Amino acid sequence: MSQKNLVVFGKNGRRLGGGAAQLKRIKENGGWDAHHRQVIASAVEVAYQAFEEGERRVRLRLVK
Repeated sequence: MSQKNLVVFGKNGRRLGGGAAQLKRIKENGGWDAHHRQVIASAVEVAYQAFEEGERRVRLRLVK
């Protein structure tokens, strides 16, 4: 993950980047297991929304 994608602020209000930002975010999410569950749940939600959007499209065929 790039330092530009993740914005986390430390205890003193300074912006953290890199590994420190990732570890702070994981700690805020409740540890490794909880963090991974949250990431997977959000990825599944995005995939499901894309699937639903594709299924809602009207499929018309030209009949001769």
